[in-house]
Amino acid sequence: STNRGWQFEFGSGDLVFKPGETRVFSPAEGELYDETYARRESVISPGVTIQMKPGVRYETGYYYGLDRILEPMIPEVGNRREILEYIETNVDRRTLTLNPGFTMQVDAKFDVVGQQRERVGMCGMHTQWNVNRRRNPEHGIYWSCYYPADADELHPPQQGLAGASLAECEGNPVPFLSMIYGSRIASQSHQATKGMVQCSPLVTFSSSAGYSWYADDYPGTYTMTSSPWDFSYVPHASGPGDDMMPNADNTTFSGYIVTGVRKADGIDRVIATDLPVRPLLSIADLTHWRLRGNNPVPPHGHNLIGNSDAAPLIPSNNVVDPSNNAYADKTSNEQQDDSYCANHLLFDDWFFSSIAPEPTTIGPDGKSLKENYREFLEGKDPLANRAYKPILEDLAASRDAADATYNEQVLPKDSWKTIASRLEVEGMFNVNSTSVKAWRALLRHARNQKIPYLSGPAQVDLSGSTDYAFPRSGVSGHAEAGRPVPGSYFATSEFAGYRVFTEDMLDGLAELIVEQVRLRGPFLSLSEFINRQLSDDEDLAIGGAIQVALNKLARDSSINPFDVMQGESVPSISNPPGRHDYAFGKAAEGYNTYGLPGWTRQADILRPLAPILSARDDTFTIRAYGDSRDIKGNVVARAWCEASVKRTRNFCDSADDPDITTLPQQRSNKDFGRKFIITSFRWLNASEV
Repeated sequence: STNRGWQFEFGSGDLVFKPGETRVFSPAEGELYDETYARRESVISPGVTIQMKPGVRYETGYYYGLDRILEPMIPEVGNRREILEYIETNVDRRTLTLNPGFTMQVDAKFDVVGQQRERVGMCGMHTQWNVNRRRNPEHGIYWSCYYPADADELHPPQQGLAGASLAECEGNPVPFLSMIYGSRIASQSHQATKGMVQCSPLVTFSSSAGYSWYADDYPGTYTMTSSPWDFSYVPHASGPGDDMMPNADNTTFSGYIVTGVRKADGIDRVIATDLPVRPLLSIADLTHWRLRGNNPVPPHGHNLIGNSDAAPLIPSNNVVDPSNNAYADKTSNEQQDDSYCANHLLFDDWFFSSIAPEPTTIGPDGKSLKENYREFLEGKDPLANRAYKPILEDLAASRDAADATYNEQVLPKDSWKTIASRLEVEGMFNVNSTSVKAWRALLRHARNQKIPYLSGPAQVDLSGSTDYAFPRSGVSGHAEAGRPVPGSYFATSEFAGYRVFTEDMLDGLAELIVEQVRLRGPFLSLSEFINRQLSDDEDLAIGGAIQVALNKLARDSSINPFDVMQGESVPSISNPPGRHDYAFGKAAEGYNTYGLPGWTRQADILRPLAPILSARDDTFTIRAYGDSRDIKGNVVARAWCEASVKRTRNFCDSADDPDITTLPQQRSNKDFGRKFIITSFRWLNASEV
């Protein structure tokens, strides 16, 4: 049928979920759905409100389609609307009696054809969730639609699901089908796409062209594979206990997701995103930011900043699809490679100093921004980012400044523009390095760490001393990946826990990163290193240097960190069933669980490293040679020397202030820029050259 709406109410109180928690609801006792009397012109009518309660109840929520039962018995009165009108006019449900031997056959076919605006013949589904009955799109709208020709391929018809007499149904109702509509990544029964590259769990507003007025004719808006939400159904051959049932714990009311919907093969919780509880240390710390807001147009990627995976809907050599004619004004184009654009705009122009006020509601009373910066300058307390060091002249200024003038002299109001000129970095790492040893040392930085993780829905524990951990969030959803979780599916921590690398894995990753640097470099900016290349060469366009190195590491069976995850996941392909609109099919190849916390991505590697990464050095070693010759040109003496020079924040001509955020005005500064100072000098022996 068309335009059917079911409204579910989940009680009048607040629904509070613990971190990563899943919960299952089903109709309360006595809830009955009668399609005949609920079906009206409006999408949602008061007659189809169903009260929901936590847990699974097989004995409630009967589907009572009176019109379907009576249809073979009534006169031929025309189309389906006329049949419904006949039943409503001529049938009194209170006195209706049916033969107990009347039998029904149950089939299932996803063939709902809707009509919206000028579009006709689109199969679709509309889901909206509201808070306090407010119909505000920001609270959640998912409109998915696709062509009817794709329906049978995506959702093959199910025939002969059940057959019984009315008497049998009354005495022993049997579940015959489970329908699932939710995050695509949360169920193996959904059409597999490349995990977090295509289906962000934070999307609360998505729509499809032709079925709503929120999206125009962008590639992917007519396809289910580009929607972060998906519909599927699973038949039950023998009722409760088979296939997906039981699919919940009726003690805790928790459900199971991702790898399965039963306790035996499903995950009970996954923390997919995080709110930082400390000063941000690098741009990569923004990876959890919901950058796209309520943009309803695909691609719907997750963890966009710091990652570099290509989006299948975007051509390999561009950040937009030039063939997309959705808007004549391309500045209004809402479909682009979000990761590429964000990295390009952020990594080369912005950074986090970690100079920030401390929270006053967590732990001991925090210090103000001013106090933190002054104690940093005076050597009393380092910044959260220990790589940043104060400049000596600022230290002197802080000692001389009275409290009343401190902010203006040392930390002016516009310091967010100028703070970069007041910090030095101890040991910057040049991303153009082709030294495997250097990359190996950098990747092995994480030693003797204690990782906070959830050992229960609301219980936080600390790991023991751990080397080479790459957690996705401040508090991980489970213990170390690979560690058994008692009473749970054996691979739970692989997907939901934090990943720990071995030395062999990091050594292999270092070699693969250097391989990518040689192929792609030299990098003229940090974002150029982080981003994929816009190229017809798919190997360069599929991801950035670190991400491609991780991809290659996963193909080495001897040191693949993700082999268990891959074995328990569903592969995604470049040519999935139905229409997909992919412009870069290779970007869709992977697994449906790609990017879950246990599947390390580029941003996870970058988060602790980004504060010290650079595409150029500020300290240089210069060697010089000189000789003395006699009148005949013979060399009678030689000398070699070596000097270390450092770029400073000061301009060659001090008439331009070092804090300016515009171009310098003095001629010498335009030509030569910042001043270099010699930090060391020595003479060399011939044997050192």
